[in-house]
Amino acid sequence: MATPPQTFQLDRTIFNQDLYSKIRDFWYNGSPVDSTTPNVSLSKRWWGLGATEEEKTTFDGECKKRFGQALESIGPSNLSLPPFKDHEGDLANAETLAAPFLTEVTDAQREDAKLGAETLLSLILLLDQVTRNTHRSQKGLRLVYCHYDRLSLALLRSSMMLQPNPVQHPSWRGKSAAQTWLLMPFIHTEYAPALVVQAQWLKALRDECEELDNRADIAYVGKLEEAHAAHLRPMERFGRYPHRNEALGRASTPDEEEYLKTANTFGVKQTRSKDKL
Repeated sequence: MATPPQTFQLDRTIFNQDLYSKIRDFWYNGSPVDSTTPNVSLSKRWWGLGATEEEKTTFDGECKKRFGQALESIGPSNLSLPPFKDHEGDLANAETLAAPFLTEVTDAQREDAKLGAETLLSLILLLDQVTRNTHRSQKGLRLVYCHYDRLSLALLRSSMMLQPNPVQHPSWRGKSAAQTWLLMPFIHTEYAPALVVQAQWLKALRDECEELDNRADIAYVGKLEEAHAAHLRPMERFGRYPHRNEALGRASTPDEEEYLKTANTFGVKQTRSKDKL
């Protein structure tokens, strides 16, 4: 029987600092976690820039092979979230929703503030990013949107309430390669105020990079701002991401159908035709 988050116990044979180190090492592919802008290799790995379909499939397979067991152990058949009502409710109860993962961050912080920050980064990468590489099908994406995204946003929100705030650890100051992923849950929720918060954090990151006079990071932040704008447009127009309609079983409006013909669907393949709605 699935267990609610406030009493859920992570499997200690899976969830430990060894796993968290492996997640960071895998995602950053040998580059320092507190590096600045991603190099060509990382850009291909993260964003698929210049990668062949075979390379993308291989990377997805590696994500599943290395971390699929961890994701399954915290999936809905084991970790039961309360029915979703609205984003305000989830954010108000973020500490409860994220309880088992927040404990990992706070326990690590007691040992060392940087370890707490790195633990948070690893968990966000697992919940927010590895899930998307592991679950590419429409059925799998429904699981991402309805389960893992709720966990990642709740974890980020509740972690930002900690003192010290692991998102603001000095190691991440002006380091876009880390802050990119720490802030990603804000853009992955269909909740416009979260995008406002992300914009504020991106502005703060830009200010840090400009203060440090890191031109490469400033340019990279510009790309993050473009990605933010690309997500904001459909949210402002539709109040949701139309490219998720198929996975979530939602009927697209005529306006959304027209939009999806040429829209950026952020790597989500659309297979459902209008006459099937």
